[in-house]
Amino acid sequence: RRLARLGLAVARGFAGSLQAKKGMVRSLETDTRFVYRDTSKAKPSEIAKKDTTVQRVDEEILPAPRETVPKPQHMKRKTKEETIEERTDKPRDLFLTLLAFVWFCAFTSLYVQLDGLFGRDGLAPAETNMRARIAKRAGLWEWVQASRSTPSLLWVAVYYNLDVLLGMKLLCGAGVLLSLHAVRNGGSGWIYGTLWVCYLSLVSVGSTFMQFQWDTLLLEVGFLGIWLACPTGSQPFSGYAPRTIRQLLRFTLFKLMLMSGVVKLQSGCPSWYKLTALSYHFATQCLPTPLAWWLSKLPENLLKLSVWSALVIEIPATALILSPFQIHRWIDFCLQVLLQVAIMLTGNYNFFNLLTLGLCVLLLDPNGKQKNARSLMSKLWRVLHFLNFLLGLALVAVGAHWILPLSFARSLTGTSITLDTNPARISIQIKPILLASSLVGLLYILACGMLDVKSASRRSFVSSKFRASAKSFLVVVGGLIYFATSCTALLSLDSSLLRNPGGMYAAEVYGALSPYHITSGYGLFRRMTGMGDGGNGQLVERPEIILLGSKDGENWEEFDFRHKPGNVSWVPTMVAPHQPRLDWQMWFAALGSAEEHPWFINLVYKLLHNSKAVRDLLNPEGPFADAPPRYIKADLYKYDFSKGSTTDWWNRKFDRRYLDVVDADSPILMQYANAYGFSTEKPSKRVKPHQAEDLQETILFTCAFIAVYEVVRRSLDVARPSLVGSR
Repeated sequence: RRLARLGLAVARGFAGSLQAKKGMVRSLETDTRFVYRDTSKAKPSEIAKKDTTVQRVDEEILPAPRETVPKPQHMKRKTKEETIEERTDKPRDLFLTLLAFVWFCAFTSLYVQLDGLFGRDGLAPAETNMRARIAKRAGLWEWVQASRSTPSLLWVAVYYNLDVLLGMKLLCGAGVLLSLHAVRNGGSGWIYGTLWVCYLSLVSVGSTFMQFQWDTLLLEVGFLGIWLACPTGSQPFSGYAPRTIRQLLRFTLFKLMLMSGVVKLQSGCPSWYKLTALSYHFATQCLPTPLAWWLSKLPENLLKLSVWSALVIEIPATALILSPFQIHRWIDFCLQVLLQVAIMLTGNYNFFNLLTLGLCVLLLDPNGKQKNARSLMSKLWRVLHFLNFLLGLALVAVGAHWILPLSFARSLTGTSITLDTNPARISIQIKPILLASSLVGLLYILACGMLDVKSASRRSFVSSKFRASAKSFLVVVGGLIYFATSCTALLSLDSSLLRNPGGMYAAEVYGALSPYHITSGYGLFRRMTGMGDGGNGQLVERPEIILLGSKDGENWEEFDFRHKPGNVSWVPTMVAPHQPRLDWQMWFAALGSAEEHPWFINLVYKLLHNSKAVRDLLNPEGPFADAPPRYIKADLYKYDFSKGSTTDWWNRKFDRRYLDVVDADSPILMQYANAYGFSTEKPSKRVKPHQAEDLQETILFTCAFIAVYEVVRRSLDVARPSLVGSR
């Protein structure tokens, strides 16, 4: 009888373990046996009766449990919560937080400039440009073609004859709210995906003012961040191939830095080969900082060594990103952070440096330091670790000597340092580097993909195991396709590598995906501007456009911009991560002519007609804030940082007339406007003009969006089982 009762108790316990997924709660009573209680359907009285019966059977069969001695802390078995907490990927979490903060900076900076840039009375009206791309009675196929070439949610506003500017503000508002939520509470893949779609919709219709390389880089990194964040908001290592996505993000950093370094040498710019780039860069960059003025006074040879160090970090040291050793990636992390912080302190490049620093964070080890138990093995490991560290430094030194050899020439004035290479030699050396990096990157993706699929298959139940494995496998396959298109942009540094069937097919795929900015090529600071002496570093001539207005045609006053240099006493400011896009485009316009930049003609016209939206982009405390001028002209000056002891920050001299004197009805202004498609008529009233009720509808729509999002998020939290098995 006792054996039968014991067998019955064991059978009940085994049956309860099979039904653990349906609400069974396991409780540990002794160190030798488990008792299971079904709390899903039983009443409290039945549970108490069942516990009494099992306790009576146990007292008859088994002796009283022995008093157990508590185990030491290091020998205790860790719970599932503690294990998952230890496996939390801190570099991944920090990267996603930085990415969310960059999204917030990008949306916020753009929102305050929407009216002046893309409004109906702005410099590049988004609604006018979008309607010009499609006929009035276009069919469904024409709308599909327009959406493919210019992917944007704003086509919905154009189709239903709504205000495009209001749609852009709603997208920016949604981006600000979602990015703030992701910064504070962490975001799922759905949040990062929504941010990516909103920004893509704005970039696609932003024309000239949204065609910066950091906008493209943000879209590329943001697209990969969707998959790294896991769309369900679950913990890392939950079946979405985190290793594969991490390696793709590392390869994106590798591509960004390598292409930025190689294009400098391929351009043949003498400032890079003579190592005099910094002699021009501090004063000729778009928006310098006060620190740039002080650093421009450093000794010439020190500036040359700084240029050489920057090239070493961008080309030879970047190869350590693809190294299989963590200590090598740590070396590159330190070098890249040093370069980005230096750029951030000397120039205003909005969110570009923060985004690059976020990519550098992924070079750190997600598992942290691993301690060895044995002292002998620990000492041996430290020695090998230090030797591996020296090996990484040696690889950087050998690469620098091979690609960037220095030449020292002594003269009466001192020692001159230059690069002992040329563009032809660089083209020969870069080809094996591109092939080797593409092959190593492919092997990394394959290895990480196999590890992701294997780790995703380790699940408690068969159904979850299959679903997680299939999910990871699809992400890995998509990662391989993405890697092929990303390699196409990298291999474009040597066009001969793409002259084969595989390269041509990859180039076609790359071209088809280019409107979505999923991956792209980069080339920052290809050539130095403002070289007045052919690259010797002695004469700096920064071109700068000065707009002047007058009410009588004799007395002229300068328009004062918010951040770009104008008056010689203007003090450089720190505005990053905000990007004043008009000030940036004025810097590009000074490198060409007025005919090459049609938006500049529209700027002059709007200032003559006192456009409030455009006037807000300039300094509100400047001249002509109350009444517009009657005449406007534009002169081109050559700027440089001031020398010696003076209260002025700049020196300038007149170069040429950039735009002749025009008035509101000038034939030249009308000719330019008609030639480049800018309307000189006042904005026509809409059929249903927006009134005060539109603001209420916008607020209600935003509140409804937040409410729906919170309901969905909390529903997912309730439906998802917790880590310990209860709900």
